Amino acid sequence: MPLQTSQAQNVFQQTYDYVRETALLESTLALLEWDERTGLPAHAGENRAEQVTFLSGIVHQRKTSAKFGHWLDELVQSELAMQPNSQVGASIRGMKRDFDKNIQLPESLVKRIAHAVTVGQQIWSEAKPKNDFAAFLPHLDVIVQLRREEASILSNGSSCRYDSLLDQYEEDAKTDEVAVVFADLRERLVPLVQELTQSRSRPDGKSIVGVFDLTKQKEFSRWVAKQIGFQFERGRLDETDHPFCTTLGPNDHRILTRYYDDSFSSGLYGTLHEAGHGMYEQGLPPEWFGLPAGCAASLGVHESQSRLWENMIGRSKEFWQWCLPHAKTWFPQLNAVSVDSIYADLNRVEASLIRIEADEATYNLHILLRFELERELIDGDLQCVDLPTAWSDRYESYLGIRPKNDSDGVMQDVHWAAGLIGYFPTYTLGNIFAAQLLNAACDDLGELPSMIAKGEFQPLLQWLRTKVHQHGRCLKPTELIARATGSPVSSQPFIDYLSEKLIPLYR
Repeated sequence: MPLQTSQAQNVFQQTYDYVRETALLESTLALLEWDERTGLPAHAGENRAEQVTFLSGIVHQRKTSAKFGHWLDELVQSELAMQPNSQVGASIRGMKRDFDKNIQLPESLVKRIAHAVTVGQQIWSEAKPKNDFAAFLPHLDVIVQLRREEASILSNGSSCRYDSLLDQYEEDAKTDEVAVVFADLRERLVPLVQELTQSRSRPDGKSIVGVFDLTKQKEFSRWVAKQIGFQFERGRLDETDHPFCTTLGPNDHRILTRYYDDSFSSGLYGTLHEAGHGMYEQGLPPEWFGLPAGCAASLGVHESQSRLWENMIGRSKEFWQWCLPHAKTWFPQLNAVSVDSIYADLNRVEASLIRIEADEATYNLHILLRFELERELIDGDLQCVDLPTAWSDRYESYLGIRPKNDSDGVMQDVHWAAGLIGYFPTYTLGNIFAAQLLNAACDDLGELPSMIAKGEFQPLLQWLRTKVHQHGRCLKPTELIARATGSPVSSQPFIDYLSEKLIPLYR
């Protein structure tokens, strides 16, 4: 018999309190990861892996407990679940969905994965600067095998095991559907890239080349992040070997970037990207932290926020009309640089090896080849030992360049070391979502370009808060984007954005 409303409310309160307690443990795990990526002593790695493994087991026990499952079974039959897009209804739906997946996974497998990825990231950090794929290979083998095992369990006999991994990052996304999107983008991006890279009028990139003091870079990046809206009273900016963002609580959001003394743009755009993630997290309802209503809709939506601030705002001409005078106070070598020249150079299209340094036009080709390699790894058609060659062959085929070493090749990203197989496609989905959101924001705000040129970022951030952030996971990703923009998800706005922005720079 369904619960009466008052009874259901009591059960929901118990569930709410229970999940919030579980979130405390998960945020402790996130703190351990942040600490590991920012300066863990060299000999502390194994103990850290044991800590993460132990806590991961406890979290899994809580997420799959019979008591929790019973509460959810009662709630999904109650009137509270009859409004699936409300904060309560969406949380019930999301918790039940997550429970049904988690209950399929043995605790032993969850703990083995936690241990493997903790050690894997430590080994990757040591092996990458040494160009030592052989040292990383045994650990990568273990991680991929464990993720294959996980995918086999969650796929429930489906012929496409990769679907179950992709679904963890992008709810209801299907491999075949993503493949169609990638194929369409590739068909339209390759001719655009060829046209731009063969142009005799292409920017030379000279305005952003030089030696840039690392201390000033750090100060400048922090200042820019604050100007666009990242709240440092609720977060912080640190350094790591691969930029990322992590949330340790509703008022504790950590963003991390890296700096190079020969490029101020690398650290700046890493900061803008991660600040986009951080501002999304800061815009989620804090009272729902740990529950679906207080979580991001998906990683594709998350990436839409980071890619929008990094590229569509941060590489716009209007942004540099505002930013360049300020940048010159930190970097006097930019005194002779004009807005037109730095705008052109920062949007230079060129085949390159490093994904996070790639221009907007070629970026999705980097993602496409990773998507293909991941699918082959999970299907068993590709073995880890063959990855370096497969990686290099794919780069040569898609971008016309071949890595000279594995550090700039197969080991450049931390994702596989962290077990994040299925994550990469969300970057391209994020680009698509971002372009559609930007169009809608321009329509609604009217004078957005002139606002950006004057350093007025709050109207856009508030628009995103209203249209995206505050909804948490109450809507599925494509529903959220469609509701925010008034149109179903389409890759056309992204193609139009690239063409309208880049082609004039090459004529």
